[in-house]
Amino acid sequence: MEDELALIKMAQDGDSDAFLILISRYDRQIMSVIYRLAFDQCDREDLYQEVFLGCFRSIKSFKFRSSFVTWLYRLALNRSITYLRKNRGKLDFEEEPARGPDMDRQDKLEAIRRAFSRLHANEKLCFHLHYIEDWDIGRIAETLDCAEGTVKSYLARARNRVKMDPEVLVWQTNL
Repeated sequence: MEDELALIKMAQDGDSDAFLILISRYDRQIMSVIYRLAFDQCDREDLYQEVFLGCFRSIKSFKFRSSFVTWLYRLALNRSITYLRKNRGKLDFEEEPARGPDMDRQDKLEAIRRAFSRLHANEKLCFHLHYIEDWDIGRIAETLDCAEGTVKSYLARARNRVKMDPEVLVWQTNL
């Protein structure tokens, strides 16, 4: 932790090597969030670069009120939310499709992916962070700078929207 604080202070003073060391600790986590929120490869790379450029430009404003990783996630999520809002129609929950003879399973996963893609940005982010990244509600609330009740509400709405999506309902009633 002390090592991270020293790296942050050095990066704030313009040390690009310290910044690169600091960022290398979290680049996979940030790319994972971007990847799971499902942009095409070109968009993922652009957003990834934008997040770290934004971090480089903003590191001097980091005030040590939260952990660095929470601040970095917040930056990444803000950029992702903006992107989600601008490109809502072309988003899709990305995961490898089911393989093998069970085509019915693949159809079900596709229905869930399409339902997920229709969620509102904050619902999608909360759903992803809680169920995919396994974050607790408190950490999500801190990162999104909102109340825990708000996160719970986003999660409940996301679950309900996916469950009640017409494409998902079709195969739920045919079980």
